[in-house]
Parts: sequence; structure tokens; C-alpha cells
Amino acid sequence: MELIPLWYWLIVFFVFGACVGSFYNVIVYRMPRGISLVNPPSHCPLCKKHIPIYLNLPVIGWFILRGKTACCHKPLNIIYPIGEALCGLLGVLALFAAVAVNYGAVVPELFSAPVVRSEVWADALAMFWLLLAIYPVCAVDFKYKLIPDSMSVGGIAAGLLLSLIPGGITPLQSLIGAVAAGGGLWLLGVIASKVFKKEAMGFGDVKLLAGYGALMGVQSAFMILVIAAVIGIIVMIPYAKIQAKVAEKASVDDSEDAPGQIPFGPFLAIAAPVVYLWGSDLLDMYLRFVIGE
Repeated sequence: MELIPLWYWLIVFFVFGACVGSFYNVIVYRMPRGISLVNPPSHCPLCKKHIPIYLNLPVIGWFILRGKTACCHKPLNIIYPIGEALCGLLGVLALFAAVAVNYGAVVPELFSAPVVRSEVWADALAMFWLLLAIYPVCAVDFKYKLIPDSMSVGGIAAGLLLSLIPGGITPLQSLIGAVAAGGGLWLLGVIASKVFKKEAMGFGDVKLLAGYGALMGVQSAFMILVIAAVIGIIVMIPYAKIQAKVAEKASVDDSEDAPGQIPFGPFLAIAAPVVYLWGSDLLDMYLRFVIGE
């Protein structure tokens, strides 16, 4: 039996990633507006006419139409093919990173080697989910302060399903990770809300971290929370100072949506693949720094 080389699977992951990216474009546009993700089917955003499947191909469709709608010949937003291509590249990176994790290093010879071990596929699919989730989580949460349930609840389902593949965490560890991570962040949010007298943590963040707990377990979920908080602080301090000056000039009150407030979900989404790939190394570095050799 002839084995399929890695370069072929990299192409497959790009195509798969671009297709998922096309769906994520739908999520980013429809979900905040309260529009169903399945009904109506794909249609022109301008004249609402149905788009046939052969013109709705990820990336390629935009070039076939030369950046214009087929029905009313109006310019199509270039963000659509960019998002699809980005997700395709992230799909390639997911498999590439999974091979690197399992083999210790990525060398040219691996591109002609078969990828057949189950843990490689588990890592590749986990990384695929983690990397591609960054796009819709950031795009929606930054603008609308919402996290799509397809990313948060879907992450819990993805983690539980991937735990069935041998070589990773067990289904019991996945379930405990989801409950402990989500429940822990929810409790932290309740306490913080009482201390600061306003909502300190959205429930979307709770469900998102629960998904990461289901995918990686309790310890990794805690590390994601810590790293996300550190990234958030690094970004938030200068951003808040800049926005405070803008708000002062514009007389903007300190409301829920006032400038200077940044959603936490994107930082969780960015920290998750970092922890998945290098969590153990980061923990070892931290313990050596605190405890010493």
C-alpha cells in the first residue's frame, strides 16, 4: 500500500482551512447581527440574490469574479478572501506544528515521510481548532464584545471528541478540564464583579476557557488564563492611557462600552495554541526561575 506523503496532507489542510475560513466569514458577519448561520443560504450582501456553489469557492471564487459580485457587479470586500487564505495557512501551520511536536524538529526529510501515528493527527486537529478559532473570536469579540457559541461551546465538543483519540488526554480528564476551567473562571468572575461593583467577566470567556480545558486539561487551561492575563496587561496599559486621553477630550463616560476596555476572549484565543505547543517548556522555565535548579 502506497503511503501518502506529508506535502499532500499540507495541501489538504490548506483547502480544509480555507473552507472553514469561509464559514468563519459567515459567523463574523451574521452572528453579531442575529442572523441564522444556515438560513438564508449564501447570498449577495448587496442585492440578496442567492450565490451558486461554484461561485462560492474559498479564495478562488473571489478571483473568478474579479472582486465583484456576479449579480450586481459591485465590489466585494477583499477581507473575505484574505480571511479564507489566512485560515488556509493556519491549517497548514497546524499540521506542520503537530509534526514538529511529535518528531522534535522539522527537517526536510519529513516532507516525504508518511504521517500515520494517531497522536500526530490528534495534535494536528487540536492545533487546527486552536489556530483557526483566533480569527472569529478576535473579529467578533473586539467589535461586539461577544464570543460565538460555535467557538466556545464548539470547543468543548471538539475537546471531548479529540480525547477519544489515543495518545492525548482521556475523556474523563477532558470532562474534568472543561468543568474545572469553566467553573473556576466563572467563580473568579463572580468574585471580581462583587469587588469592582460591575461585570468583570463575560460568560463567553467562561465557555471559551471551558473548551480549552476540554482540549488540554485543567493545568493547561490555568496556564492559558495566566498567559492571557499577562498579554492583556501588556496590551491594556498603553491602550487604556491612549483611550483615556481620547475619552477625556470627547467627554466619554466610564460605561460598559467606553473606550479603554478590551475584551478578554482574544487574549485567551492567542494564548491557547502557545500553551498547547510549549506549555510544558514554559512551566519548566518558570519552576527553574522560582525554585532554582
